[in-house]
Parts: sequence; structure tokens; C-alpha cells
Amino acid sequence: MYPFASNLSGTHVLVTGGSKGIGRLIVQALLAEGANVSYCARNPRGDEFSAFQGAADNARAVASTVDIANPTDIKNWVERSVEEFGRIDCVVANASPIFQDPTPEHWEKSFNADIMGLVTLLEATEPYLVERVKAGGSPSVVVITSLAGYDLVLPTIGSPYTTFTRAKPVIAKDYARKFAPLGVRVNTLALGLVNTPNITHPDGSVEWSTYQTFTKNNPEVIKALEDKVPLKRAARCEEIANVVVFLASGLSSYVCGATITVDGSMSTSLV
Repeated sequence: MYPFASNLSGTHVLVTGGSKGIGRLIVQALLAEGANVSYCARNPRGDEFSAFQGAADNARAVASTVDIANPTDIKNWVERSVEEFGRIDCVVANASPIFQDPTPEHWEKSFNADIMGLVTLLEATEPYLVERVKAGGSPSVVVITSLAGYDLVLPTIGSPYTTFTRAKPVIAKDYARKFAPLGVRVNTLALGLVNTPNITHPDGSVEWSTYQTFTKNNPEVIKALEDKVPLKRAARCEEIANVVVFLASGLSSYVCGATITVDGSMSTSLV
């Protein structure tokens, strides 16, 4: 038996979409475990974690501007991150633009970001993850997706977002079987309703999250959605981040090719 500890101190994790929402709390959770984090977003400020006091073992977070629909952006980001920290121990594919209109333009944009962006990220990081296996590590990939692709009862039904959030676990499963013989684990988190907090920036400005804005403007809709969750509330971002830390660590060393539903039992399907 081993102590129930993540042992992530000194590791290096890549997180897409790490500047706000769920991704931001994932970065904070990893920093708290002592992991260095390279995070990207379309327009990161760069100071997202300058006031964060919870980082352990002098862990650092480094921001990059990346369009996940652009393969060159992704490849360059991966290379810069390796130059900065010398290794990649885990990849968290969190970024996912929400395109809901069933127009050709939105289908193409969603495909390029959600599908090709994920595939490019997996291919670009593979050699570095395999290096960690050779060094005795237990590297992993965590793919974040949505319950919208499983239970077609949400407002996004019929949209590119619904289709491609369903496709992501299929890609993750394929790559789990490809990477597993190399010693690299790949798993998926399918998320339900998540309460993303507002952000207070170091300069004092407040950035409202989509969830908080929607709650303010449509409280009855949010209440109806929360009532559909057997736990009678949305998830806190910290609760999602805790599962990511588990999957990023050696504690989950035999968890591979799994789709873990984190939705308070909201889904009615057997994922």
C-alpha cells in the first residue's frame, strides 16, 4: 500500500483553456499539489495566478496564447512548454468552444477545435509522455467533455457542441488503446452542470463567468436545471479539479480508457 498522496510535486502539466472557469480551478488544484503548469487560452492575461497563494513547492504557472483550432499553435506551445520545464507528465484537454448554431461555419469551427485540436495535442505530446514512462513515471491524459453529448436533454441538442462532445470520448478511448502499451493512460471526464465562479483579477476588476451571468439574468432556468440534479445543485469547479488531480497522479495508475461521469447523477444514460 502507498500513502494516499498525489506525488505530483515537480511534475509538469499542460492545461488547455486554463485561464478561467473549470480550467482555472484545475490549474490551481495542480499548483496546490506542487505541479508546474503550462496553460493556454485564446486571450490569457498572463497574471491569472499571480495572486494565488496556494502553490506548493514553488510550483509555477506559465500562460500562452493558443488557438486550439490551429495545429501550428498547439505544436509550438507544446515545444515551448517542454523548453520551459523539460518534461510533460500530464495533459488536460479542457478547452472547448461552444458553437451551438447548426451552420456550416460553426460545424467547421467546432470540428477544428474540438476534434482536430484534440488529435493534434495528443500526437504532439506523445513522445514526451513516453519519455516519462521510461523515467519511471505514470503519465496521463485527461480529456474533459460534457454530458451534453450523452443525454440529449440539454439546451445544446442538435448543435455541433453536442456531436463533438460525444466524439471526444471515442477519440480518447482510441488513444487509450494506442498509448496504453506505451505506458501512457488516457481517460475522459464527462461533466454535468458546473457552477463556474466570477474572477477577481489582480487589478481589482471582476470578470463574470457564463454561469454567474446566466444565473443573474435567468435564475428560474438555473433553478430548474439544478432541480434535475439528484444532488440538487451544480458541481463546484473544485470538485471537478479534484478528479483531475486523481487522474493526473499515480493514484489512478490502472485507470485507463475510462469515461468518468461527474454530474451528481444527473444523467439517465449508462455512460
